Amino acid sequence: MSFDRRLRQELQRDADQIVPDVERNLGAVEARAHHRASLGSPALLGAAVVIAIAIVWRFGASPPTTGGPGSSGSATSSPSLVPSASPSYDAIAGTYMVTLDTANSTVSKYALGGAWTMRLASDGEIFLSPPASFGSGTSSLSGIAFAIAADRFRNNIFYNDYCSSIGTYTWSIHSGRLAFAPVEENCPIRQALLSTTPWRTGP
Repeated sequence: MSFDRRLRQELQRDADQIVPDVERNLGAVEARAHHRASLGSPALLGAAVVIAIAIVWRFGASPPTTGGPGSSGSATSSPSLVPSASPSYDAIAGTYMVTLDTANSTVSKYALGGAWTMRLASDGEIFLSPPASFGSGTSSLSGIAFAIAADRFRNNIFYNDYCSSIGTYTWSIHSGRLAFAPVEENCPIRQALLSTTPWRTGP
């Protein structure tokens, strides 16, 4: 027998003795593949979490509010930097008119009879227009002012000519009528002008 033939027979015999365990090898391959997949899942999950956090950080999230219903904290409000000049003055500011009857002895005594117009400005200034029958040239019809605090109305009407004090009254407005009642007053002409009858709101 030639050497070449004998070599082939020996190789064939050796090959027949090798029985490959196909099932075991396939299982090993599948196990390795499963192991790689199980290692990849946490990594993918972590990447998703990082992306979600980045999106929230980029676009912002609404912070929780405090001071609302059911909140234990107290809400604070920022005060206005430019408060209204005198909101209480606005409650009384306007134009008012009254017609005093000469049948009233005090009205007649001080020649107050006739139609009066009084404008109360929101800055505390009083503009008073008397009837033509009232004495002309009185300096007390200019530079008149008032101040209010709650229902108190203080004014200096007629101060230079007829009065030497400041008058204090309560004031109230109902149904278009402004009424004064003396609290501290020792000037009869001013009291007669302001409180004889309510003033009606004008145009």
